[in-house]
Amino acid sequence: SGISELASPVSGIVIDLPVSEGSRVKKGETLVLLDNTIQGLALCESDSRIITQQKAVESQQWLIEQKKTDISDKLRKLTDAQELLKSNATTGENVRLLQNDLDMANHEMKKLESDLALQQAQLKEAYAQQATKRNSLDQTALKAPFDGIVLDIIPVRGEAVSQYQTYARLAPDTKLIVNAEFDELYAPKLAPGQKCEVRLPGDSISVAEGKIVRLSADLKKKSLFSDSGDDMEDRRVREAEILLETISGELLINTKVECTVQIN
Repeated sequence: SGISELASPVSGIVIDLPVSEGSRVKKGETLVLLDNTIQGLALCESDSRIITQQKAVESQQWLIEQKKTDISDKLRKLTDAQELLKSNATTGENVRLLQNDLDMANHEMKKLESDLALQQAQLKEAYAQQATKRNSLDQTALKAPFDGIVLDIIPVRGEAVSQYQTYARLAPDTKLIVNAEFDELYAPKLAPGQKCEVRLPGDSISVAEGKIVRLSADLKKKSLFSDSGDDMEDRRVREAEILLETISGELLINTKVECTVQIN
């Protein structure tokens, strides 16, 4: 997939460089660590708010349980009074007072349940803020997005990194691809799957073998390797990608090579 120039999602001061150029890294491994003091304190504050809010929810739930017991007791008293009223053992006024007490208790229960819903919503909000703070903290550790080879670590310890600034170049840990160009004379004869030999410039010994995996659909007006933009030479080429399957020599990334394709 080509060499990736990794950009920092946040700004910060570099405090550690766990890897160096040429290191092989796994996906998720830290490449650059930024100062995270502020983000760490913000996360601690968020954690404390969640604990406080959890206690508030528990307290509100306890009040509701208490109110349920109170309502149950008032309902029992009202039921008893209504039975006594049938035998004229109590007055209607007493029944009305007990009914009023039960109605007030039910209104208070609704208020407590509404307060509990509010407390639970605030707890949910606190969890969301905690996730945001934790994400901000995690972003201070600039990590490898895939397995690869570190080609370059740009900042040094103590240096500032700006948001979206390139901080490293990473090559995927996959087979090498040769970006090749072929003269237009042979362009129609090229096809995916054709075998290729790769040599170092001026050397007759093959250092790698591979096959064409992609071809451009058109001819380019000028070579990618032209020395200058005002080159007036009328040269057109067809671009190709060659996947190296076997390597017998030493090939470094960005090595210039020559390719021979078997077109017969």
